Amino acid sequence: MTQAGKHLVDFIEVADVDLVFRPITVSDRTLTGHQILAYADAAPREEHVVLHWLPGGDIEEIRPDEVVQIPPAAPARFIVSKSDRLFRLVLDDRSIVWPKRKINEAALRKLAHIDAHAELYLTKEKGSDHSIARDQDVSLAEAGVENIYSKETIWKLNVQGVTIKSTDPVITVRKALAEAGFDPAQEWIIILKTSDSKRPVTLDDAIDLRAPGIEKLRLTPKDVNNGEFAAKCDFKLLPTDEKGLAALGLSWETVIEGGHRWLVMRSYSVPTGYNHAAVTMALDIPSSYPAAEIDMFYCSPRLERTNGRPIPQTEANATICGMSFQRWSRHRGPASRWKPSVDNVLSHLALVDSALLQEVEG
Repeated sequence: MTQAGKHLVDFIEVADVDLVFRPITVSDRTLTGHQILAYADAAPREEHVVLHWLPGGDIEEIRPDEVVQIPPAAPARFIVSKSDRLFRLVLDDRSIVWPKRKINEAALRKLAHIDAHAELYLTKEKGSDHSIARDQDVSLAEAGVENIYSKETIWKLNVQGVTIKSTDPVITVRKALAEAGFDPAQEWIIILKTSDSKRPVTLDDAIDLRAPGIEKLRLTPKDVNNGEFAAKCDFKLLPTDEKGLAALGLSWETVIEGGHRWLVMRSYSVPTGYNHAAVTMALDIPSSYPAAEIDMFYCSPRLERTNGRPIPQTEANATICGMSFQRWSRHRGPASRWKPSVDNVLSHLALVDSALLQEVEG
């Protein structure tokens, strides 16, 4: 009591199953279920139930004549709803009574304070547990107590050989680089590689790690310099080649030297496991291309495995514009014969990437 002899003013919080709580002033810290219904203006009272949302997370029924002590600290929370039957469930080890036949996924998250990045699952006695989709209603009317649990989902991304983990399925390129230990302030050529394509991305682009086929981010410093070429265009490529090379973010030129037509690409990223992160890549383009196939590929500076194991069929060298290039003698097999109507520089680069990866992961 105050010095004037009056009761302290206290509050309870009341909501329906939407869990949007409103404060209600009460004059006593000892209330019955019937009194709570009266404070909540529930009518007719005999058709409503009172549920007490306990501080520990459990929710239990308060009968009309049952007495509840209102704590002096945080306001007590009550769910008041029209109902003729109660349903029970277990949510992350919390025992919950619910006044409706269904409960929404959003309500489940509120009741157990489940992070938006975690996934909800409904336990099944037979078969695998069922994932609860966003905004899905879960039926509680089936026989037995429903058991629902949350599980934090971890998403992974390979950033230039460093695997980072994220609880958020969407991550910016800038954040991915920082978490992998790469300085976003440095100037990078950044390529997002998926199972069926490669495309340049910027630091502010967002990557949805839930998308199928996401594999890695490849980084190449923009100042990597494996030799200086004057920008040249001694012969034309196919329009699809030029468009594809631009999409990959590659700086390239065409050079005719010693009877060979060379496509030279600077700052070409290679997989982790080599002594260089990027090289200048050259392809020998036949004069009758695309009728004639592109064969092998050439790297400068020379690539070696970081584990010291030798790389077969890479002993020969070629000189292009005064630079020494390591020749990789790799050829198409019977299952991947050159098809002039389909194959081009980009399809050959896919074989290049496969050959480079095989030597460090095979």
